[in-house]
Amino acid sequence: MMDNIDKDIIVYLSQDIEVTKDIYEDLSKKFNISEEDLIKRLKRLNESGYLKRIAPVMIHQKSGYNSNAMAVWNIPKDNLKKFIDIIKGINNISHIYERRTDEKWPYNLYTMIHGRNKKEVENIINYLLQKIEVKDFKVLYTIKEWKKTSPNLSKLIKK
Repeated sequence: MMDNIDKDIIVYLSQDIEVTKDIYEDLSKKFNISEEDLIKRLKRLNESGYLKRIAPVMIHQKSGYNSNAMAVWNIPKDNLKKFIDIIKGINNISHIYERRTDEKWPYNLYTMIHGRNKKEVENIINYLLQKIEVKDFKVLYTIKEWKKTSPNLSKLIKK
């Protein structure tokens, strides 16, 4: 069961926080607990499913990556692992998802590709096409990105 400190940690981590040299030490001071206690709490919250992960989120537009495309691929099952391993080595690909298919939409692998421009995205796709034979794929360029916001957990988590 979560206590009020656990709830405060979850609410705090759901917001934009400053990246510091020693985030765990700084967070433990914020909650007036030891760093060891903070780490135990984070592990417990993770193991119980209340906390999925702690990770920085890069806002790619602010870093000059203005062209984005979801590439969808119809990859035969026997080539899937090989293709995913190649994709994992490309820094410009932020997401890889395997999905179920049907006769109207045969694409089983989805990748989100970021580039400084459309040509850079196309170069990544061409590189992937050279590494593994894929005939059936589509590239869906982002037209508009809607504002992403985190939920306000302070209203959802009751103390």
